[in-house]
Amino acid sequence: NPELNETAVTVRPDGKISLQLIPEIQAAGLSPQDLRKSLIDTYAKEINKPELSIIMRSFSSWRVFIDGEVARPGMLALTGPTTIMQSIAAAGGMKETAKATDVILIRRGPDARPYPLVVNLEGVIKGSDLSQDIPLYASDIVFVPKSVIANVNTFVDLYIRRNIPVGIGMGLGYDINN
Repeated sequence: NPELNETAVTVRPDGKISLQLIPEIQAAGLSPQDLRKSLIDTYAKEINKPELSIIMRSFSSWRVFIDGEVARPGMLALTGPTTIMQSIAAAGGMKETAKATDVILIRRGPDARPYPLVVNLEGVIKGSDLSQDIPLYASDIVFVPKSVIANVNTFVDLYIRRNIPVGIGMGLGYDINN
């Protein structure tokens, strides 16, 4: 049926595609061969002996975002399966001020709402608990927070050091003769 030929179908952000005669179908995460089989099975309910080809014309890499106490925060294009620790390493690793026990993974759920998950990477770093090194999906956000002492240092710097006027040559001293 030439009228059913589609030359360009875009995978939507929800991972689905829309075609004629059949309900929308999940395409993201499927290989072209798996998508072809799924489409043939679905079209078989509407058409006798459906035949089709899947040709991938363009590919958009998955992107995740790394922020917080890493050397180079920003976007990371994923070219294959990547875990939280691998993404942090690609961002230059954690700073000394990072709190590895409370890394936050923000992921969009099926309802498109963000869902935060606190991940303890301390066991991953030590090699004792690799279960916390979670695989990332498109549009995930990894946030590495500051440690408590880093927050205290920031507070001291912003609210004490920068707000107490100390002139040149002034300072605290002591006299050893008294």
